[in-house]
Amino acid sequence: MGKNALMIIDPQNDFCDQRGSLYVEGAAADMSRLARRIKRGAEAYSDVFVSLDSHDSLAIFHPKFWVDGSGVNPRPFTAISPEDYASGAWRAASRDNEPHAEKLFRVYSEKKIDALMIWPEHCIVSTWGQEVADSVREALRAWRETSGKAVRFVFKGENPYTEQFSVFEGVDGSWGDTAFNELLFGRLAECDSVTFAGEALSHCVEASIASYLDRLEMDGREQEIFLIADCSSPVSGFERALSEGRLASRGVRLVQSE
Repeated sequence: MGKNALMIIDPQNDFCDQRGSLYVEGAAADMSRLARRIKRGAEAYSDVFVSLDSHDSLAIFHPKFWVDGSGVNPRPFTAISPEDYASGAWRAASRDNEPHAEKLFRVYSEKKIDALMIWPEHCIVSTWGQEVADSVREALRAWRETSGKAVRFVFKGENPYTEQFSVFEGVDGSWGDTAFNELLFGRLAECDSVTFAGEALSHCVEASIASYLDRLEMDGREQEIFLIADCSSPVSGFERALSEGRLASRGVRLVQSE
């Protein structure tokens, strides 16, 4: 039997529990289906990797980092464009963070990224919101007992000065801890297939798969890539079909948990 890796993206309480600060509609049911899949077919996966979003409350994409001309923090889901920053509509709350804000928007302008989204504080390190959802945590325990192997956890988003949707790299990859994760890529690329699942489809899941495919193509490698479509949902307001369509057009096979 070949080596088949399961890469679970951010199965954490803040995304997957209705009490979470950035709950993804449908994520609780996604994780229940994923947990059943892991328990029922534990032998199908030779390796299991789990990414964990890991942030500080003063990260650049959280409200406390920014103030407007009146010293008021932005509300969650405010979009700050490079033009907004250049005009002074929003500035870093601390002068010490101005160079980081300037650097990020320079990168956004170079990459033609429309805006920085301000998210509710989420996945703050060491809090309940950062923890793995109960259903998935129990399934991972069962997989360990069946396989005799350890689950490999990968932390992402610890750098407070740039977004990091992809588990492999930050939006600004010039920081040492946001450069492309060669170690993780190498571990996955040695497998015959990689199956992705997790939250949110519209952001971290799609970005992770896209990063991985880009690198496979750059290296001239071929590999079967799957997405368990009913174990991943988009953030409200972002169309599922767009992410699924883009991924399918690149050869990702969409499958169901059953």
